[in-house]
Amino acid sequence: MKLSFKPIMLQMKHVFNISGFSSSERPSVLVEITYDGITGYGEGGLPPYLIGQNHETVQQFLSKIDLEQFSDPFQLDDILTYVDNIAPGFTSPKSAVDIALHDLIGKLLDVPTWQMFGYTAEKAPDTAYTIGIDTEEMIR
Repeated sequence: MKLSFKPIMLQMKHVFNISGFSSSERPSVLVEITYDGITGYGEGGLPPYLIGQNHETVQQFLSKIDLEQFSDPFQLDDILTYVDNIAPGFTSPKSAVDIALHDLIGKLLDVPTWQMFGYTAEKAPDTAYTIGIDTEEMIR
């Protein structure tokens, strides 16, 4: 398995405002894991409140990951334990690796990732949505 990554800047559709901070773009990292000619993709956002995580530190962390030591992407527990033990913290790039592995496995099985977990659109779990400080119209 081969891991590659690149820093990206995500342009936001609307300016996001919270107490003492506004942004119209957000740094993120795109992770790709390739195995047997198939690539899984993962992305990890780097919001400003993840202190110590930025493009530079995340790239340094991801550079330490050697997935070539694993012969099978289905070794999820071993791979993710290895990645987690490289350094404490770094939740964003670790989640990007996790997502890329799950995307890769879904592609290898020719099954959408959501289906691997037995989800349906009707029973999909709720997610969190942050509402920034803005006008009433924008909040709605």
